[in-house]
Amino acid sequence: MDNFLTIDKGEVIIEVVNLVKATREQAEEFKLILLKHIDDSNIKLIVDLHQCVFVDSTFLSTLLIALKATIKKGGNLILASPKHDVAEVLEATGMNRVFDVYSNISDAISSFKKSYD
Repeated sequence: MDNFLTIDKGEVIIEVVNLVKATREQAEEFKLILLKHIDDSNIKLIVDLHQCVFVDSTFLSTLLIALKATIKKGGNLILASPKHDVAEVLEATGMNRVFDVYSNISDAISSFKKSYD
């Protein structure tokens, strides 16, 4: 199984993180994937974290780099479906105030439709 799976929903790209632990070991690969989407003008990105029970600071930094790049181009990067432990890390680090975080993919997709209509 690949570490990451891209799902193209038209104007929205969902990047599924197929990892139980998202750490520095995968962060560079993921950064390249996200920045390629942004370079290709795919600036409505959702990162699906439903399989992760742990994310480290390097992986969070990768998400932050991609968020800044999407905002610079007029888009957004949204986090979806974080498990309890990951949601707690987002809250403890203040990242829940930096990122839009949704409990499921359909709400994350809907948020793009509302904000861009």
